[in-house]
Amino acid sequence: MTENKPASYGAMSESVLRQTAWFADCSAASLRDICASAHVRTLPRGTTLTRRGEAVSSLCVVIDGLLEVSTTTRSGKRHILGHLQSGQLMNLVPFIDEQGAIHDATAHTDAVVLLIGRDLFHRIVASEPALTHRFMRLLCLRSRMAYSRLADSATLTLRQRCASILLQLIEPYGAPDSHGVAISLKLSQEEFAFMVGCSRPMLNRELKMLEIEGAIRKTYSHYVVTNADLLQNIVEAG
Repeated sequence: MTENKPASYGAMSESVLRQTAWFADCSAASLRDICASAHVRTLPRGTTLTRRGEAVSSLCVVIDGLLEVSTTTRSGKRHILGHLQSGQLMNLVPFIDEQGAIHDATAHTDAVVLLIGRDLFHRIVASEPALTHRFMRLLCLRSRMAYSRLADSATLTLRQRCASILLQLIEPYGAPDSHGVAISLKLSQEEFAFMVGCSRPMLNRELKMLEIEGAIRKTYSHYVVTNADLLQNIVEAG
């Protein structure tokens, strides 16, 4: 369900759009049009935004909080593909090709999203031709990431996949602390296992070994990378 926009959401949305690689170069008039015409939706933690296969009528921009992107097989096996934070886009492919959603999207934390409908999108693209090029580059980037993950799942051991996921979390969620780099993203071991593609007991054994070796420190649902070089060496080990 969409909601009316409090003034604070309008200001927050414009601030986020100005900082994204996709909308930052848009004119002030276009940004005002987006913020005035798009819909804001607040998502309490655990709320589903879209499910795989559902029709998608809006391009989603995360304004606040985190969206969890996942897929679930018919047998019930779930795999978490990643998390989208402020400024990132959700459902770009199904929005453009007008087919069903590719993944499930759920609020990992309380979240606020901006939903840009097709009429508004076409109006903005017509006035901002460079947007088309930026979205093409984004699609190319995501395709490369998808191919890389597919290759990793086929060629890397479980230990290597654990190390790789931890390294991938550093750039978007890492912050220096007294022991190394703390990952701010809260992940239960079950969620981490869904990302790596294994059972929780198997993941727990790998994480304990990485901790014993001095690569990470674990606290409840949080991780600190204490030796990124060691993790990189694990990933690169043939």
